[in-house]
Amino acid sequence: MLSYYKYRLPFKQPFRSAGKEFAYREGLILVFNDGEVEAYGEVAPLPGFSNETLAQVTEVLKMNGNHLQETIANGNGAETLKMLDQIHHFPSLGFGLDTLLHDLEAKKKGISLGDHLFKDFPESVTANATLPLNETAKTLTKAKSLIEQGFETLKVKVGDDFETELNLLQDLRNQFPDIKIRIDANQAWNQEEAIKHLKTLQALDIEYCEQPVAEDRIAELAMVKENSEIPIAADESIRNKEQATELSEKKAADLFVLKPMLLGTFDNIFVTNRTSVTHNIESIFTTSLESAVGRAVIATFAAGLGRKFRAQGLATGNLFRHDVSPAKWLNQPVISFPKKNGLGIKLDLEGLKKVF
Repeated sequence: MLSYYKYRLPFKQPFRSAGKEFAYREGLILVFNDGEVEAYGEVAPLPGFSNETLAQVTEVLKMNGNHLQETIANGNGAETLKMLDQIHHFPSLGFGLDTLLHDLEAKKKGISLGDHLFKDFPESVTANATLPLNETAKTLTKAKSLIEQGFETLKVKVGDDFETELNLLQDLRNQFPDIKIRIDANQAWNQEEAIKHLKTLQALDIEYCEQPVAEDRIAELAMVKENSEIPIAADESIRNKEQATELSEKKAADLFVLKPMLLGTFDNIFVTNRTSVTHNIESIFTTSLESAVGRAVIATFAAGLGRKFRAQGLATGNLFRHDVSPAKWLNQPVISFPKKNGLGIKLDLEGLKKVF
């Protein structure tokens, strides 16, 4: 039987990204139970980033629910997924249904999702932590706490007042000389500002800078990359495999920050990563603030496709007051995958609202 549950996860503090503020994250959990195994998927369009809305995806699932249930039970769910993806092209729907199908298949095989998708799947993957910039004392205290927890890479969001941010970053580097610091400008600068600011930051050994200019300014992004000693990562500029191809051909980034929920089906994720590999561009995998279901999948892709020495953007579960699963292993500096079948998590369905 195929069921759908809606979740709403409140943040401990309002979360800001790319000029947008979120008080909570919501989405759908898909559950298929055939009496032997229970498989999960998550559909969670990210407002302001995804083209589709949660209401639109919910309507598609309602219209096709019976057919989906029948084809999944008969082992033909992949064909229905392909049809829905071609008709509607809702990436979050493709991601959620593909997760459900692969979780189901892995559990029937009696293996983990990682071993199902990859050969020689690693036992763990490293995550970075996000450090908010406040006044100096609070920032350094928070950084110390994160480092003591085991995080070795800190991501700092910049783009408000550069002089203040520069002073804080200098203090951070002086007090913690061995940690890796990456910055995310969230499209805040124009081309000239980006080149100037990144030149100023060179001495601080910045790992890389995410999205220094507006997402649609690909030529400017390429120019910043050409004039920066600090590696440039494209984030908001990549929402599908076609954009990844364009960025690669225009040599606009040193790294791709990939959000699987925005890319869609597992095939799209693999194709996008293959594009980056072909052009010698490294992929970093990051969440779109999903629940434990989505984060478990993204951690799997990060471990299977990401470089071992690079921390991935996975430690977002601690931002929520509660989650759909008490999967504490997903919230660690080093995510060690449990020796369990499929996604490796168990949901508390009683705490979720069944939609249909």
